[in-house]
Amino acid sequence: MKQSLTLFDTEETVLKTLKKDDMMDIESISKSTQLDNAQINSIAFSLQEKGLVQIVEEKSTFIFLSDEGKKYATVKLPEIRLLHYLCKVGAQEIPTILQTQDHGMEKAEVTIGLNWLKKKKWAELKKQQNGATLLYVTETGKDAALGPCCEEEFLSLLAKSDLVLEEMPSKDSYIDSYLEFRKRKLLKEKEITTRKLQLTELGMKVVTGEVQIIKEVSKLTRDDITSGRWKSVVLKPYNVTAPPPTVYLGKKQPFLEFLEEVRRAVIGMGFQEAKGPLIEMEFWNFDALFQAQDHPAREIHDTYYLKDPIFGDLELDALRKRVKATHENGWTTGSRGWRYPWSLKRASRLILRSQTTSVSMRFLHEHKTPPLKMFCLDRNFRPDVLDATHAIEFFQLEGIVGDKNLTLKHHLGYLKQIVIELIPGAEVKFKPGYFPFTEPSVEVFARHPKLGWIEVGGSGIFRPEVVKPFNVDFQVLAWGIGIARLAMIYLEYDDIRDLYSDNLDLLRTKEVR
Repeated sequence: MKQSLTLFDTEETVLKTLKKDDMMDIESISKSTQLDNAQINSIAFSLQEKGLVQIVEEKSTFIFLSDEGKKYATVKLPEIRLLHYLCKVGAQEIPTILQTQDHGMEKAEVTIGLNWLKKKKWAELKKQQNGATLLYVTETGKDAALGPCCEEEFLSLLAKSDLVLEEMPSKDSYIDSYLEFRKRKLLKEKEITTRKLQLTELGMKVVTGEVQIIKEVSKLTRDDITSGRWKSVVLKPYNVTAPPPTVYLGKKQPFLEFLEEVRRAVIGMGFQEAKGPLIEMEFWNFDALFQAQDHPAREIHDTYYLKDPIFGDLELDALRKRVKATHENGWTTGSRGWRYPWSLKRASRLILRSQTTSVSMRFLHEHKTPPLKMFCLDRNFRPDVLDATHAIEFFQLEGIVGDKNLTLKHHLGYLKQIVIELIPGAEVKFKPGYFPFTEPSVEVFARHPKLGWIEVGGSGIFRPEVVKPFNVDFQVLAWGIGIARLAMIYLEYDDIRDLYSDNLDLLRTKEVR
């Protein structure tokens, strides 16, 4: 009696596509059968269970440029551009390189370029007899400037097409460039599994007709019943142990969920939420905080200034007159002030808010009766070097507590309570710090499981030069916590950029707390 085997129509189609002694990948079978890859994968495992095919899996790692890498593929790496600039103009001081626009680079790129110039030994610092320290191009740097270096070649190669890591040219320079780019996050990797099918001996017998095929169906149609075909088919047994298709339920983005938890926790501690504009005048962002108008943080490289309009409406009212006098001579605060002519025009310049402390000052302007507890959880903007713990746009948890007879001990207690309330069991420590608007000042650190101790905020007690012009006659404890860094600890991320990631695999697999 002739041997028989039950098969679905689609299984028979895939089986007869395969050829003796040849292996075919899923893509090739899909083109031949017009079935999609997901169907063929399912059919392949079914055929393998029946002993008709063998599945061979090959894993490949594809490497491709990140957004930052694509940018550098167009405009060249920061260290290359900076190297050519130095070769052109000669040795320069670091502050001059940071401030000039002649090289056409942003400050963040210049900082990255300087770092890699030193690491690659393309440039070195030399102190001059007059005390100045200049950055010189080394002989190694001059050689690198003559033609495309290995990093440029590898960048150009990746810009043309994605590479398979296992098939990458075995040049040492390419391997070194790959390791460097991966460290700098200029490239991304994706592992892909390729499946190939090959007929077994039994499969060959089915294809050649030595084994009879009996049609197997998973359900009977109306035609099957009316035509009598149901008598000659085999119904597929229902496998109750087979895993169902993966369903990804909707859930909130992890960082946004954390921010909501922060808001609920701080409100639960008795704080009142306040809001302020993202586009702010320098007066509220800096001047009201006794930050001098020539302070380095107010330079273009540390603050985003609006191009149009440049200025907001600001009058020299009683409050501004008191702030002006405090800056110039200390007014009646007991301070000598900063000893310079204060400018109302400079105070009215429009910026993207660099700290939510401006919200605290607006709040104190409207609320002068203690006790008071206020917080603001919102975005700020600073031109920073993007890395694992720094972002250009970042959330800050700003808070103030105002009352009579508050001390540093109260302040530290509030800070520790807030951090532990948000992250139970968190390790917190404090260090003395300096900020123009608080005295004493305290820096707050928390322990990250991978990165170790990271700074999560600055704080202190507002100086008399800050509160007295606002007619506030009680102590005000103030802090600004980089809430994204606390989120990194809470969510167990080791890169701040993952908080804003659109990587679906990361978002789908992240546990909801």
